[in-house]
Amino acid sequence: MREQNQYSDEHISAYIDGELDNEERARLLFDEQQDTKLAQRISDSRTLKEKVQLAYLDVSSQAVTKKPFSCTKFVNSRQALVAGISALIITAALLIPAVTNNHNITLASILIKTTEAVSPDKISTLVGNNKRVVINLSRYQPESFDTTIDHIEALLSQHNNDKLFRVEIVANENGLKALDTRISTHAERISLLAKNYNNLDIVACAKSMANLADSGDPIKLMKDILVSPSAAEQVAKRMSDGWMFLKL
Repeated sequence: MREQNQYSDEHISAYIDGELDNEERARLLFDEQQDTKLAQRISDSRTLKEKVQLAYLDVSSQAVTKKPFSCTKFVNSRQALVAGISALIITAALLIPAVTNNHNITLASILIKTTEAVSPDKISTLVGNNKRVVINLSRYQPESFDTTIDHIEALLSQHNNDKLFRVEIVANENGLKALDTRISTHAERISLLAKNYNNLDIVACAKSMANLADSGDPIKLMKDILVSPSAAEQVAKRMSDGWMFLKL
């Protein structure tokens, strides 16, 4: 784990704005879970960004006036104020995508927690004509997981010639154990499935991995597994692009 002061303010700002690659985001997310001082720095930085946006919204709401307005006269007489407002508007414009993204992540988190898991034999019917499907895998039941893989493989095979069709499995919580090469009796089969079908991606939740490691139950992932800072962030990203959501 890095020391909290090894992360620059610019690096933390890029993390909040979603500008880091998956590996860097996952690493910082893990360190944030372990280091309370780093977590406080990130929280303070996020709060500051939100205050800037709120300040912009407050300025905008007070900008209406009934008096005749001359833009040239206003700029000439209040150059400092105009410069300040312009800077505030630019800063707020940069923050709006991050705020929207945080809102989407919150909604995705609620969706993951509250959505009822579907029976594997219903997957193909529920997918219907959808071309892109993100499937949340949050539990692992070894005794019945072969059936789950069978139905996912059937779905992939059915659409194997459709270049637009894609399935992404996002594993979190106990669902990560299906990908653990130490204990999963299905890890090899899942790995083979990913190799045989180019329209399948498997993503692991870094936050859940950190939680499992903290509880003394670390996960040893299969090779070529993608890692996202959180399942909610990955699901939010896919759903904002129009993907269908299912939960197993």
